[in-house]
Amino acid sequence: MPRATTVTRTYSVKKELAAALEREARSRGISTSALMNQIIDRSVRQVWPSEKTGVIVIGRYVIKDLFDHLPPEDVRRIAASSAQQHKARAFVLYGTEQRLESVLEMMDKLTGPYFGWFTFTHSVNGRDHRILLSHSMGEGWSVWLEAYFRSFFMEMLDIPVRSSYTESAVTLEFKA
Repeated sequence: MPRATTVTRTYSVKKELAAALEREARSRGISTSALMNQIIDRSVRQVWPSEKTGVIVIGRYVIKDLFDHLPPEDVRRIAASSAQQHKARAFVLYGTEQRLESVLEMMDKLTGPYFGWFTFTHSVNGRDHRILLSHSMGEGWSVWLEAYFRSFFMEMLDIPVRSSYTESAVTLEFKA
């Protein structure tokens, strides 16, 4: 990072966090300072405050119970509406239109492990993409995930998607 645009500050960090930060920076092939800047930027500008992102903490069992007790068509409508609202929030948060690369990164880094929505597996063969979203929240959650990401890919990225689901997984296939 150019010296003219930086400010040097000193902060205390727990020893195990410092070690984890340095390992993560090495695994990404960037400096610890660059990783700290990314983390702070993401935390300050993208995660908080919850009013900006629209995220609240709610128990998984609450969502599972809701989706398991609603008709699948209602769950699909909720998912499509959620995807549309995410489109508006994404513009506020990121300031750009969504791109396939940023959506895949969001699925891999945020909605998968950070939000706990699913385990993300993405394979590519030439232009053919296959995404597998595995979870343990039942069929209602699969219905929601399938409809949410179909809407996301098809309406926001203008990519036709073939999809299917089981009680514990959603498969999305498309060409890009």
